[in-house]
Amino acid sequence: MADVADLLDPREWAVALAFLAMLVGLVGIVVPVLPGLALVNAAFLGFTLYDRDPWGWAALGVSLVLWAAAAVLQYYVPGKRLLAAGIPSWVLLVAGLAGVVGFFVVPVVGLPLFFVGAVYLVQSYRARHLGRSLGSTWQAVVAVVTSQAIELAAGVTSVVLFVLVVVLT
Repeated sequence: MADVADLLDPREWAVALAFLAMLVGLVGIVVPVLPGLALVNAAFLGFTLYDRDPWGWAALGVSLVLWAAAAVLQYYVPGKRLLAAGIPSWVLLVAGLAGVVGFFVVPVVGLPLFFVGAVYLVQSYRARHLGRSLGSTWQAVVAVVTSQAIELAAGVTSVVLFVLVVVLT
């Protein structure tokens, strides 16, 4: 009868641990408690340092470029959309600060909740019109979802790259 330790060789343990950490990172993107993309890339780096395969290093490089692109795009794309919808940049700044406060006040959902709430309150005060403030609030909700979708797409793509490296090498 084989020992449990003989069932997986060290590389398989490294793959399993890295994949588990990446899944936790993906959950951290959807539920903003953990720095999701950072965790995905740290797991990828840890596996690549262990495995030392050139294809792994190349895929890690692509993953890091995706991380950088997502870091820019997740603020640029929604911000541009909000500005096009007529929400001034100072409102976005106030909402962003409220989101940071919300992150610490209500741990899991505070950041998007306070961001959207601040857009509603400031736009209601500014426009003094329920329809316009609700429209702005909807745009803020779409912006939050777009931002998370961009980050999640980068995370899932990095995990797919990792799986390709594991399967093909």
